[in-house]
Amino acid sequence: MKYVLITIASLVLVGCASTQQPKPMTAKTPEISIHDAIGKGNSEAVKQHLAAGTKMDVKHDDGWTPLQLAAGEGQKEIAELLRKHGGKTSEELKAPRY
Repeated sequence: MKYVLITIASLVLVGCASTQQPKPMTAKTPEISIHDAIGKGNSEAVKQHLAAGTKMDVKHDDGWTPLQLAAGEGQKEIAELLRKHGGKTSEELKAPRY
C-alpha cells in the first residue's frame, strides 16, 4: 500500500510539471535610429540594433549604409562591429551575387 501511495504521489507531481518552453528573449530596437547612433558614436545603441536584427543595408538619406557612415564619421570600432555582422557599402550591395 505504501508503494502505491508513493507511485501515485510521484505521478501527480510529474503531471503538474510545466512542459511549456520559456519564450526566447527578444531584443528591443532602440528609439534612436542606427544612423543617428553611429553619428553620435553610441556603440551600445548600435549593438542593440544588431541584436534586434536591424538590416545592415538600410541606406541613410545621403545613400550611405551604416558601415559607410561609421567609416565616414571615423567610428572605427563601430565600423568593425558592423562589418563583422554583415555590414556592406553601397558599392558592395550593387555587386552581383554569385
